[in-house]
Amino acid sequence: MTAPRQLALPLTAADTPAAPPRRPRRRRAQPPAPLAPDVRFVRRRGTRRYILRVLDDGTLRVTLPWWGSQREARAFVAAQADWIAAQHARRAARPDPRWTDGRALLVNGEALALRVVSAEAWCGDERLGAVPADGDLRPLAERWLRRRAVRDLPPALLALAAAHDVTVARITIRNQQSRWGSCSRRGVISLNWRLVQVPPLVRDYVLLHELMHRRELNHSARFWRHVAAACPRYLEARRWLRTEGQALFA
Repeated sequence: MTAPRQLALPLTAADTPAAPPRRPRRRRAQPPAPLAPDVRFVRRRGTRRYILRVLDDGTLRVTLPWWGSQREARAFVAAQADWIAAQHARRAARPDPRWTDGRALLVNGEALALRVVSAEAWCGDERLGAVPADGDLRPLAERWLRRRAVRDLPPALLALAAAHDVTVARITIRNQQSRWGSCSRRGVISLNWRLVQVPPLVRDYVLLHELMHRRELNHSARFWRHVAAACPRYLEARRWLRTEGQALFA
């Protein structure tokens, strides 16, 4: 006698014997994703936070505090991806960045026109040099301004130092990308060459600001009292730097 046939139902997940729970594996901490090669890291004393800047050529420059780590800097850059994309989009939408005939150039707070005469570039009554093949006058104009800075800023600083009985160990002219000047503990004062573009009141404020650091190497209330005594219109000068000065770094 044959056994009766039974209807076999397909095996469902509910019918499957439960497997013993697996212990979750510990995930290794993944290294930060590699950044594009157009990122430069700069470590600088006196910097208190991570600073990200998109340069004119599209390169990213990250300034690290002296105590900071490159891992944290990479994480900071990664977190700013949307901001970086927006900056690149803005730069791509900018008009032609070249400085050409007729462009206004600020010199001592006065707008002077760049001119091209017989393939020579001029600013006011001063010849800048032969116009380059691409027609961009900016390199010529900036070299000219830097020469003026080397010529004019150190004597101006030393005259103010003598007037206020302050000693200076050395003066350097630099191309700082966000600062107008600095003063070290050893009395070395560095000045941004763009100071030859700002109005005289603003230039003198920056020079006196750095000189007063020879008395107070901080930004305490006492330091600002020294500044106010040396430059009574310093608030006006600071306002100009905030509202007009940033355009000189563009």
